[in-house]
Amino acid sequence: MTKPFCLTIRRIWPQALSLKSLSRTLLAAFGLCAALIISAAPAFAAPATGEFVADKRCELFQSKNKQTNPDQWQSNIGERYPVLEILGNSAKPDWLRVRTNAVKSPMRWISGACGQYLSNVAGSNVSTPATAVEPAQTTTASDIKAKSRDGLKEHGTPEKRPGDQCRIGGEFDANVLALSWQSTFCELYGRRKAECRALSQTPESSQWQHFSLHGLWPNKQQCGTRYGYCSTVKLQPNDFCTYPELELNPSVRKNLEEVMPSAQYGTCLERHEWWKHGTCRSQDPNEYFLLATQLTQAVNASAWVQKFIHDNIGKSVSKSELNQSFDSSFGQGAHAKMSLECGKGLLSEIRINLPEVIKASDSLPSLLAKANKAGRGSCPETIMIDNAN
Repeated sequence: MTKPFCLTIRRIWPQALSLKSLSRTLLAAFGLCAALIISAAPAFAAPATGEFVADKRCELFQSKNKQTNPDQWQSNIGERYPVLEILGNSAKPDWLRVRTNAVKSPMRWISGACGQYLSNVAGSNVSTPATAVEPAQTTTASDIKAKSRDGLKEHGTPEKRPGDQCRIGGEFDANVLALSWQSTFCELYGRRKAECRALSQTPESSQWQHFSLHGLWPNKQQCGTRYGYCSTVKLQPNDFCTYPELELNPSVRKNLEEVMPSAQYGTCLERHEWWKHGTCRSQDPNEYFLLATQLTQAVNASAWVQKFIHDNIGKSVSKSELNQSFDSSFGQGAHAKMSLECGKGLLSEIRINLPEVIKASDSLPSLLAKANKAGRGSCPETIMIDNAN
């Protein structure tokens, strides 16, 4: 529209205007044309670095203009994504193109309103919380070597970087037990996974009627979700099964497979949980997974799961009802130590805050009483507990 309009002005002005007003009108007309052209110019994304920290669940679009989202991927609260491009203000972009772990189109667009853009991150080893939609690590082994060379001081002593402090084992000050509701995970994020195909074939099985172990995450306050990879493995691969294998005792593996479908069906979430999180907490994967499975079993054996959750599968409940029931099982105010994560109104995960020290003899109510308060989570006031299908 802009070009024909300007051409029309150029053609008619000699016939329509007196010489006296010609120059004044000509300047105004072409000024209008210039403004139209500038306003019609498309906005282009600029290359960028750093990371984007999501503080709410938002869609991750293949095309932000067409609003296409293959496999309906969403961000999780607290996830950190390597940034490739930004659109809009460099300090607070309108849109960011980030790297995810999506099978189709891993480069996705997310709205800047969904979190915080950190343009200058100390060290570029961006890590994320272990979730099924966890973004793929973008740093390569050659990048690590290059950074190590660049970080050497004149005296040959490695320069201490803030990021390095988040990869030292045994420095955690709290723990988080993350438990997934498998039906929601499969419906929203993991339909192609072997465990999700099994769920669709055996929806009535009891294994889908309780929470699945996602992970036991040691937490270091000043690092947040960057605390991880405290052993020889420093990068997250695109496929969890390319992590080094774990040697687990038969009894530990059997118990783990009962609470972690990925371990049972061979999609290797347990490897990721160990190499990223477990190595920061323990030197023995058997010890780590024994504790994680015991805590998961304690939650699933509670009246909260056996009665309230079971009775409401396939139904909507209020957040207050769910919290009240949780308190009945684990102590007054215990729900404040748990964050509820949802996708499209479906309960997808609970994250239970636990203290730094966890003894085998400690009960869940006693651990929750000593834990820090949790964040708000992403669930609305009314929550659907999804049924297996």
